[in-house]
Amino acid sequence: MSIDFSLLQPLGWNNHFHRQLTLEQLDSLRPARVIGVERDIFRIDAGSGPLTATLAGRYRHQHTEAVERPTIGDWVLLAADAPVIVACLARRSLISRRMAGSCEPQAIAANIDVLLIVSGLDAEFNRHRLERYLVLAAQAQVTPLVLLTKADLCADPAPTVTAVRECLPAESAVFAVAAPSDPLMALLAPWLGPGRTLALAGSSGVGKSTIVNNLVGSQQQATGTTRNDAKGRHTTTSRTLVRLADGSCIIDVPGMREVGLAPTEAGVERHFRSVHELALHCRFADCQHQEEPGCALRAALDRGELSADEWAHYCQLLAEQRHNVSVHERRRQERSFSRMTREALKTKRRKRE
Repeated sequence: MSIDFSLLQPLGWNNHFHRQLTLEQLDSLRPARVIGVERDIFRIDAGSGPLTATLAGRYRHQHTEAVERPTIGDWVLLAADAPVIVACLARRSLISRRMAGSCEPQAIAANIDVLLIVSGLDAEFNRHRLERYLVLAAQAQVTPLVLLTKADLCADPAPTVTAVRECLPAESAVFAVAAPSDPLMALLAPWLGPGRTLALAGSSGVGKSTIVNNLVGSQQQATGTTRNDAKGRHTTTSRTLVRLADGSCIIDVPGMREVGLAPTEAGVERHFRSVHELALHCRFADCQHQEEPGCALRAALDRGELSADEWAHYCQLLAEQRHNVSVHERRRQERSFSRMTREALKTKRRKRE
């Protein structure tokens, strides 16, 4: 079976995925990208337009944890004679969060290059919530950009822009915009381009759907009004990957009311790099940064080199991340033990028969 990879490249196909294919897979399977997910129904694009696909039975049973199921942005392999997903290729990156009500990870978007964090310049703005999104970006090792919308409704966006810029890594940027009218394609051009994928994240009502429409150049997504308390109404209810005119792809994620940290290591340390490097100089390796002697963070705080707010938020997020990792690992071990017990009982019954 011949595969025209030139049709896949605008969707983000590159050598990272090509190297994973065996000769047998090249002869019998078709690569495609997941562009939409609705329960167990997957919208995919193999280069010639959207199709609807389902998971193969054996694949569905083998991948029981939510984070291991194909998600928006994944590259999958389809059966040669039917739109059935039989495998998922290893990801370049994954944005994930803690699933609401548990410590299990929830995949948000895979194989993205840029996370565009959207926040409104109104009562919705919250620096600590913004930093949670920055931790998710650091966790996935993708470039974060911040778009502060509703600039036309804010008397002076400059102080907020300055405060956000202080949180960002050097390669990132923050922009204050009026999303319906500002030329966002030109503004974001340095981070877009053929084969690149950008994902939008933020609370409901901040203007993500308006941004998608601005970038696409048409009414691609429905938009809604903001409530009087600055909390948005859900207008986007499912994740969708859309191709832009410049050859890049954009993923619109439904608004997130809760931005819990996924049970994975290093996200907090990567984002708060300067704080983490200070913590490495504490006298004790397991320093909790409270009353222990020789705490480098407490010393930097006393010298005014570290703000009390940044230090407190770092400690809070680090404790949350460690707790989620601990709980997730314990539950993983419990599930593994349960499976082993069931298999042992099955083997015992077969021997009796």
